[in-house]
Amino acid sequence: MDGQVLDGDVLDREILDIVVKPRANPAPSVVALTIGIIAAAAALTIGCLEGGWPAPRLHVPWLALATAFALAEAFPVHVEHRRETLSISVSNIPLVVGLFTVGPAGLIAARLTGSAAALVMKRRQGPLKLSVNLSSFWLETISALWVFHLLHPSGAVEPAAWGPALAAALTGDLILTITIVAAISLYQRRWEPDISWSSLVGTVATAVDTCVGLVAVTLLRHQPSAVGLLAVVLLMVVISYQVQRRFRDEHHRLEHLYRFSTELGDAVLHDRVITTLLHQARELMHAEQAWAYVVTPAGLVQVSTNGEAGVDPADDDDSVVTTYTPRRAPGHNLHLQVHADGVATLADCPLPGGQVRAGIAAPLIGTSGPIGTLVVADRRGDVRPFRAEDLHVFSTIANHAAVAIENADLVGRLREQAAEADFRSHHDSLTGLPNRAFFADQLTANLEAGTPLAVLLLDLDRFKEVNDTLGHHNGDTLLQQVGARVRSALRHGDMVARLGGDEFGILLTDIGSESAAEQVARGIIAVLEQAFPVADVAVDVGASVGIATSPADGTDADTLLRRADVAMYAAKADQTDIAFYRPERDEYSPERLSLVGELRHAIQVGELEVHYQPQVELESLRTVGAEALVRWRHPTRGLVMPDDFISIAEHTGLIRPLTQLVMGEALDQAAAWQAAGHDIRVSVNLSARSLLQPTLVEDVAELLTRSGVAGVDLCLELTESSIMSDLRRSLPVLERLRGLGVTFALDDFGTGHSTLAQLKRLPIGELKIDKSFVLSMTSGADDAAIVRTVCALAANLGLPVVAEGVEDESTADMLRGMGCGLAQGFAFSPALPAAEMEAWLATAPPIVLDDAAPRLTAL
Repeated sequence: MDGQVLDGDVLDREILDIVVKPRANPAPSVVALTIGIIAAAAALTIGCLEGGWPAPRLHVPWLALATAFALAEAFPVHVEHRRETLSISVSNIPLVVGLFTVGPAGLIAARLTGSAAALVMKRRQGPLKLSVNLSSFWLETISALWVFHLLHPSGAVEPAAWGPALAAALTGDLILTITIVAAISLYQRRWEPDISWSSLVGTVATAVDTCVGLVAVTLLRHQPSAVGLLAVVLLMVVISYQVQRRFRDEHHRLEHLYRFSTELGDAVLHDRVITTLLHQARELMHAEQAWAYVVTPAGLVQVSTNGEAGVDPADDDDSVVTTYTPRRAPGHNLHLQVHADGVATLADCPLPGGQVRAGIAAPLIGTSGPIGTLVVADRRGDVRPFRAEDLHVFSTIANHAAVAIENADLVGRLREQAAEADFRSHHDSLTGLPNRAFFADQLTANLEAGTPLAVLLLDLDRFKEVNDTLGHHNGDTLLQQVGARVRSALRHGDMVARLGGDEFGILLTDIGSESAAEQVARGIIAVLEQAFPVADVAVDVGASVGIATSPADGTDADTLLRRADVAMYAAKADQTDIAFYRPERDEYSPERLSLVGELRHAIQVGELEVHYQPQVELESLRTVGAEALVRWRHPTRGLVMPDDFISIAEHTGLIRPLTQLVMGEALDQAAAWQAAGHDIRVSVNLSARSLLQPTLVEDVAELLTRSGVAGVDLCLELTESSIMSDLRRSLPVLERLRGLGVTFALDDFGTGHSTLAQLKRLPIGELKIDKSFVLSMTSGADDAAIVRTVCALAANLGLPVVAEGVEDESTADMLRGMGCGLAQGFAFSPALPAAEMEAWLATAPPIVLDDAAPRLTAL
């Protein structure tokens, strides 16, 4: 069926209306060829009749030969090869017999009369095709007569005539092949050069027919009655072949049906049911074309092996399988109607110059009704029409197809549900981000691959306030926006997941250093600093990010997640936005747990030492005080610095005995120095946890009493963050300590978050400039400006200033010029054990207190 599909919007219609558009009518070209063949045959016939042809040596009535020709054309032998079916006529047998038994006129008349009867009555050929075939038979017969006459003029029945008879039959067969191929090529408007298979089969068949014909001629000459026996043998051969062919076809059909069922079942699992169905339907039905109309959620969809089909509205009947053959009247074409529910009906429709061959259509009936229609058309080889048994086979195909299509639809839905369930199991329903389980799986996979990576744990600040103020719905909206912003700040290949609540996990792959991870973390903090539009309110939320890296901080997912969590809480506690994992901040690390027991033992057995760093008056270079700094001389680890164990003491309840030990030794040492004539005070660092301990004032008072040192000679150093963490509770404690005469120094001034108004409220006796500013003041103008500002502020408030980290004379000179009175650092002395400090004091100039010298007193 040739043409193309019209109307591109057919799925929007209730009933599809797609019509096959026929090609230009090829009949005139074929008619012209037929006239040429008739002219050539007529010319050869006239020459034959005028040439004094010898009389035949044997006699057979031409009607008998006409009957033989009719039987040969009516019952051809069909030979199938691959996808082609070749029809072989045994008409060469009566042709060879006619060369010896009737004259040219009788043979031509018998050939045309018998063939015409068979083609019209049995094969029901139309006028055009009948004309082409009869003219070709005429040219075939007259050509064979001329070849036989030229090679064997006498026409005698003898062995010498066998070769000329074979040559005549082969010549006639070649002429017939050429004319038929030319007619088909003109009709299809394309040349059909592939005749090698049909030529080979035709040549062999012609040779066999010639041999049978020569046997029949020999019997006619010597024993005419034996011809009947030959006819019986030939009839039995033909019948046996037909029976064997029927059995073979049935066997092949069953085999193909089995293969069809198997492949269709396999196609269900691989989502190619329709393509497999169409291919198998074509093969099973020996059809040139196959297409299907399938009802889908989007509408009725046409699937074709060649994109050609025709449909039109009509009454539908989906209960039967229908075979159809269009009328041969000129201008009529097949019209197939497929409704929106997938049911097809058939009719003839007038189309100018159209012509198609037979086909079969069957409804696809599912469990809930029709789901489509399956159609095949144009029998391959054009030698066998669709028969009644084809209807049963095609019905079976359609039934299998309907089940397979429904199964494929079910499998597709199950796959979609499984994919959706898998997505839900690995993703957060609110934000669409991966969830904790999927994050852990991806983290584990990357760890197993051995790539360096970093895990970031992000927790929102003030999220509870948003929920409490704007409601949980708006809190959810905020989380969605946060997830989107964090994802936008990541590199390609990184991953963000919602771990729960307002906590997000970020996986950074191929991270080679902490600085690279910190850069990404700062980018995340930056995008979160912009206000979020929630419920017509611009909401500002901060975030704290903890970072753990692999392999440095762990090589398994659980460890890295836990340590990133530790770092995140450290960032919150220190208000630094970002913090890396450090073992000393981890209360539950094996190293920390080990250090806890060892530190408790060290406090009990005296492994801790107190070193002292002199505090020097810059003008006179005299020692006026000493800061007590604890050291741990571990039996296996060596000298352990405070940063490695102070936080452990703070989080394990050891901070009180540690503070008592350091303060007690420092006061005892101060008493000894004062007894030796050195009028200096000692400074002891006090942590935030110690400041909030309920027994702190009593402990300090007891230590002062035991040592005999006046409270004015004890300075407690406090950081801004330790005081401001709970100012309401801290202020009363500070006031009670000040009542003992104790002085307070604000340590690391400039790095905290206190304001001038808050600073005015605090009972501070001196300011200590953080060493991070002092170390860079000679090379950095900004740091120098900060130090100058602090000195000016302290002077206006009437507070002494102590600069930490003075390591060279040029720094000391700058500080002296800025009005800084006191300093400590390696430029004067590192922290010294008590004995070395005593030697230092022995060599230092005596301190003479006068009006010009700063006296450190409590306010």
